[in-house]
Amino acid sequence: MTAGGRAMIPAGRLRALFLSFMMAVCTACAGSDGPAADEPTPRLSVRPWPAAERLFRQDGRWMGADDAHSVDLGKGRVLWLFGDTLVDAQGQGSRRQAGMIRNSIGIQKGYDPAGASMAFFWKRAQHAEPASFFPERGATWYWPGDGIRIGTRLLIFLAAVNTAPNPLGFALTGWQAVMVDNPDETPDRWRSFRAKRDPTRFGIIPGTGGILARDGFVYAYGCDASGQRAYLARWPENNAAAGDLRDPQWWCGDDAGWLAENRMQAGPAVLFADAQSEFGVCHEPHLNRYVQIQTIGFGAADLGFRTAASPQGPWGALTRFYLPPEKTIPGVLIYAAKPHCFLTGNGLAITYATNHMDPERLNDYPALYYPRVVRGAFLTTIKSRRSDHVP
Repeated sequence: MTAGGRAMIPAGRLRALFLSFMMAVCTACAGSDGPAADEPTPRLSVRPWPAAERLFRQDGRWMGADDAHSVDLGKGRVLWLFGDTLVDAQGQGSRRQAGMIRNSIGIQKGYDPAGASMAFFWKRAQHAEPASFFPERGATWYWPGDGIRIGTRLLIFLAAVNTAPNPLGFALTGWQAVMVDNPDETPDRWRSFRAKRDPTRFGIIPGTGGILARDGFVYAYGCDASGQRAYLARWPENNAAAGDLRDPQWWCGDDAGWLAENRMQAGPAVLFADAQSEFGVCHEPHLNRYVQIQTIGFGAADLGFRTAASPQGPWGALTRFYLPPEKTIPGVLIYAAKPHCFLTGNGLAITYATNHMDPERLNDYPALYYPRVVRGAFLTTIKSRRSDHVP
């Protein structure tokens, strides 16, 4: 599969391998001791949501992507941020004719994905070939992380990637953030600029694990180069709205609390050590707790979740809750699971990405590489020291 003679599919496969490899050691449901007594111990029950998956098949040129972050833009509009994307410029719905760009976006109208519409956007290169929406800069390309609407502006985090002399051929080398002044316009009319930020420290890529706005701060989750250890940074909301992400505060544990980066002699505290390179965090109102969702394992992975009473935790144990049916496909890759708490439609919307070790097999399995969607409901019991607790 090529675009203008460029063999692009292997890049998407390598990214999937990278994400899967980084979580390979997380095959067991390891974690902390879980919620304390008298706190909710939730169970997440889910089922496939094929009506919602049709949202991603509304344009015959957009042939799938390997990630899916969502951002509430307000007034029924939702921004989707995608990584490596297959685009058939001829609009024939053919992956054999498709090329791959590093990223694309979509605008959903309507909060219920089962009945919403979607318009996809990317840039144009020479000869009108599809190009990444967030363009490469020299040898550096960008995979979107998460984003957030702050007042009249939109903040989007990007992971910077370069080729590298390692088995995968590339490495995450840092991060950037983009501010959009007019997110209520269509993306082809967006006015954007790069946020101010300090050089990357501690080897952490913030924004790949979810973004929250709470208590006057913008919180950004991310992992280090291992893809296993999760961390949390934050900025005052006014600073973030102005595009100033310099000197973040990092969660440094219960004893030290939040510390400004310029006061830190060592790295921040690890939130949990069995994460993956991409995950999602949101506040679940039915639980009144924060929920983190990720995949567990390498290749034919499962989905897992954990909860906490505050953005920094302490986080409960990682609990397996879904075995994707795609696991039966030899050579499948399952990764990048995350929740989308503000979407509606009778249940918590959860997406995950699918790919294949052999990129040519994507032609044999047309459902792969489109975001998969399930919807879930939390069922809770109360842990108590009393013998007459309610189950």
